[in-house]
Amino acid sequence: MSLRLLLLLSLLPLGPLLAAGGGRGNPGMASPSPPADRVNRPLTAAELKTSSRTIFQRVIQSRVYHLGSWTLEDASHTPVTVGRTLASLRPTFVTGLVRVTEHGIPGNAESEAYTTVRTAVRTSLKGCLFDVVIDAGNETSGSLFIRRIKEIDNRIHPDAWTLYVPPDDTSINPEALAEAIAYAHSQGDMVGYDGPLSIIPEGVDYIVVRAWNFEVNREQLERLASRRVPLIVELPTTFGNKEHPDCSRYIRDMDGSERAALLTRLAMNQSSGGYRLAYPLFYPVESPHRSFDATKDSILMVTIRSLLARFN
Repeated sequence: MSLRLLLLLSLLPLGPLLAAGGGRGNPGMASPSPPADRVNRPLTAAELKTSSRTIFQRVIQSRVYHLGSWTLEDASHTPVTVGRTLASLRPTFVTGLVRVTEHGIPGNAESEAYTTVRTAVRTSLKGCLFDVVIDAGNETSGSLFIRRIKEIDNRIHPDAWTLYVPPDDTSINPEALAEAIAYAHSQGDMVGYDGPLSIIPEGVDYIVVRAWNFEVNREQLERLASRRVPLIVELPTTFGNKEHPDCSRYIRDMDGSERAALLTRLAMNQSSGGYRLAYPLFYPVESPHRSFDATKDSILMVTIRSLLARFN
């Protein structure tokens, strides 16, 4: 090679060589994907550091704060006792502990209760995860929604965000929800969806399916199975200020044996239906902001413990 050619090569910029893997770092490897690439894609098992099957093995529904109000009438219930009762059921995922107000964040009492309950559960069950339920149907700005998520996260640090959309809504702002989902995923948090199944946003990590009339629609489950994310079946509850007939029936018309039979049927069909039942401990919610207390129904509590041991 001539001296002139060597001199010309020495004057070439190093940028192309570095881009081809010739510089420091991991030669030949592509740059990490930017956070925007995570939009519309559920978290992988590697990102979750476990499988979704493990996370949703034993789901317990327990609402202690609803739109800023403590939901349990019995004075013997405190965040500490609630945590102990939850821990005795050995959950892997606790859903609905707190549902924050529309466009709001948890107050001091809510935040303290959430932290106390979670600490009591995780003392014996370190891997148990907790979500928080937030209204998402009226969100029109992704940046404002993310700001709210950050404010909530500063107070209670949930592991998952369940986006609630009223069951009679017919549309959502997909861009705002997509930005919020991407942000939550960038922080390693799961995102779930509880709302009309015709407008599910892309990228959620689990979907709540309501057992309307205490039945699970098999065709609906089969359609949702194509999304390849966990399906969580929950009982109907009060939405807004109007109590749902199914909720009234469960709380006021059924006795312990009837409630136990209902949960038994839903639990037995988990495997064939491809879903996980959210066992209602302090749930559903009746108006005004009161949770049904399964601990006061001895037949129901014995049944829940037995079903968890048998099927979960």
